[in-house]
Amino acid sequence: MGSGSLGVSLALATALGVAVVPARAEPSSVEMMRLLGPRARTAFGPPGEASLGAIVRLPSGVLGASVGLRDIAPGFARLRGSPSAILSFADAHPTWPVEVSPPLHLLLDAAGAYVGATAAQAAGHTGAGALVGIADTGVDVTHPDFLVGGKSRIAWLLDLSAPPLGLHPDLESRYGTTADDGTVLAGAVWSKADLDAVLASGDPTTLPQDQVGHGTLVAACAAGQDAVYQGVAPGAGILVARVSGQSDSIATDDVLRGVEFLYDMADAMGQPIAVNLSIGTDFGPHDGSLDWEQALATHVGAAYPGHALVVAAGNSGSIADVPIHQNVYVPAGATVRVPFLTSAASGNGNISVWVAMHAGADISVGLDTSGGTWLPAVPPGASGSIEGPGFEATGAVDNDTAVAPAYATSGPQGAVAMMQGAWPAGTYFITLVGSGTADLYIQGLGDVGYQGAVAFVNGVREGTINIPATHPDILSVGCTINKQSWTSIGGARYGLHQLKLDSVGGRLMTPPASSIPYTPDEIPIEGEPCWFSSAGPNLDGVPKPEIMAPGAAIAGALSAQAPPTSDDSIFAASCDNPDGGAPDPQCLLVDPTHGVALGTSFSSPLVAGAAAVLFAENPALTQAQIVAALQGGAHRLRGSAPYFDDDQSGPGELDVVGALAAVDRLGDAELTLPVRSASWVTLGSSVFLADGSTPLAAIVELRAAAAPGMPAMPAGGFSDDRVGLYVSVDGVAQPQAATIRRRGPGVWMGKVMLPAGLGGSTLTVGATFDGAEIVDPKSIPIATDVWNGDYAPSVRGGCFVAAVGAKSRWSALVVGLAWALSLVFRRRARTPDKAGE
Repeated sequence: MGSGSLGVSLALATALGVAVVPARAEPSSVEMMRLLGPRARTAFGPPGEASLGAIVRLPSGVLGASVGLRDIAPGFARLRGSPSAILSFADAHPTWPVEVSPPLHLLLDAAGAYVGATAAQAAGHTGAGALVGIADTGVDVTHPDFLVGGKSRIAWLLDLSAPPLGLHPDLESRYGTTADDGTVLAGAVWSKADLDAVLASGDPTTLPQDQVGHGTLVAACAAGQDAVYQGVAPGAGILVARVSGQSDSIATDDVLRGVEFLYDMADAMGQPIAVNLSIGTDFGPHDGSLDWEQALATHVGAAYPGHALVVAAGNSGSIADVPIHQNVYVPAGATVRVPFLTSAASGNGNISVWVAMHAGADISVGLDTSGGTWLPAVPPGASGSIEGPGFEATGAVDNDTAVAPAYATSGPQGAVAMMQGAWPAGTYFITLVGSGTADLYIQGLGDVGYQGAVAFVNGVREGTINIPATHPDILSVGCTINKQSWTSIGGARYGLHQLKLDSVGGRLMTPPASSIPYTPDEIPIEGEPCWFSSAGPNLDGVPKPEIMAPGAAIAGALSAQAPPTSDDSIFAASCDNPDGGAPDPQCLLVDPTHGVALGTSFSSPLVAGAAAVLFAENPALTQAQIVAALQGGAHRLRGSAPYFDDDQSGPGELDVVGALAAVDRLGDAELTLPVRSASWVTLGSSVFLADGSTPLAAIVELRAAAAPGMPAMPAGGFSDDRVGLYVSVDGVAQPQAATIRRRGPGVWMGKVMLPAGLGGSTLTVGATFDGAEIVDPKSIPIATDVWNGDYAPSVRGGCFVAAVGAKSRWSALVVGLAWALSLVFRRRARTPDKAGE
């Protein structure tokens, strides 16, 4: 970060007793640790851990081992210690970026038929010869889905929640949690032989546990063996890394060590592996530029054939339930107060807001309470902190994150705002002063870490993909509805319900003007995107997720250590009995060893299992080839995509049979011509931003005519110049605005860039084959922000702006302009109802 003039903000800050200083030349996480002082440990670490993990970006040619660090990937090393130790290292190496991230959280039968897994297995494609890696809450190793003849299917297991066993000291030293003197504090390593020996003894109490049940169900979706609830790759081997304790708070350092263990052990076994992460966070720049994201991505790529990394897209898409993302345009000279709601915190509350600024933005960032200014707006290049007015909390802002723009189109300048400590429930504000466009992401941890405890008053669905799924080289997976209802172990029938939503996913508060009877909720349609599934693109316009797969409701293995009676279990629920009587505490159980859950957490391992099936066919496939095959074999969404408009949800839904066909065609020049009736285009965004800062991605799926009873095969074998992408604005062709390239069999990637200043126009994108239309074109608005794109504004009386079609929603933003008094109403109500986890 560079130093900056504090100007008026410094004068105001001094008058209020605020600590505001020019930002240091170091990453914002280190500066934020300084600003939070003694509250830094609880802000950046899971509860109960005395030390923190950090990622150090190394100078060219330097090894971490030369300065006492653990090398984890080319250019990256791991540092672990107390906050003071991390700050001391940063002071000793002021030009080395040091990144400390807040903890991550979990992204909480019929599916096999929907994704073609049943048909693939019937043809012998079970994933045998490949591995599935699960980094999660652990696995119940005694579950019958992971046993064959009483012996374990798990080849290796790392448990970072348990003390070392001493059976594999070299591995425990390398991947375990160590003290400053090198003593291994946690990280038990089990081989298959170790597990089998204990299983044979008849005393399973010393075996690894999964008290949450999340990892057990994730593993079952990918590779479980059961006559009814079969995983996608039941023949694959399994590797496990338990990276959490008995909570959903997970350190990024633990994730990195767990993933490294999975890839290293697979390499030692000489087998390809698809690693699944159903873990993520809403806090960060959402462009793939965080160091820990890039460290994860170093495990895959052209140099690492046989490695795939699959990550859940996240459950942050329901802006009617929990809005975590806001897109804001700040007019020149304006002050915009972005409201968010929070529950009370008793002393261990942590709210983190990432403010990602688009190219050309010049925005100061502050914090307000409902009573007025708390931390005056901090200008770019500076940071500041202050104690709460009348409550025990520190508010801090570091304005200029200086994140390395490895994948950014224009440089990801931004700010971080945090609240740490105790505060009363109520409405608080992020204050933006200046000009330009910004995206804000909010996350609560600690006392406010449960769903719905922290959220913007309003939000936008677009761009809600969780980190690390935002990284361009990581395969992210969204969720589709596969089962509207299920029968519990007690014989009662339960079903899914979602709030009545408008066309872009906001909660519909009053009956629409139609003859259709209005109800406050509705039953989701099989095949449509899950209402909670996070939507793309990432903030650089990269289309996300890469693929969709069933995730609501999924039935699979129930960990014996996570019964519904346990508060830690994902199956802990009490549903109203549809037949009357007392609530049913076992409503999520379908038999004694299987339960039902929903979330992208369980969509992702279906795709990881599919990747293992593809590896079994060709162990030399790279991550890019896996993505190309999955997209080339995908089928259109089976549902209507009511508020995705088929976009922001990837090019289609997982189809294992189609993906196998695409793999066969990766090196096949056989001519297969596309037909319009079977081909389609998806756009990466629902709105093109009028500032011209973000490209629009288009994915063109070309399919051949399908034989009777067979899926449409990916088209290919022809010259690339036969496919074109065209763009028009208000009907006027823009021949220089679009490019297109072939990704793989049946898949073409397009990119659209337009100059700034076209707000209020309509952008249309289509594709041609030999000059003729090959897909139905799509149109989206060009607007200053997503709000104006979703709800086109109308001007009434000069100073009053209201959103057309915004039905009884709360005001989205409070905007004070220097040149006029205006109030912007773009209304969506939020609700504390739970969904998606």
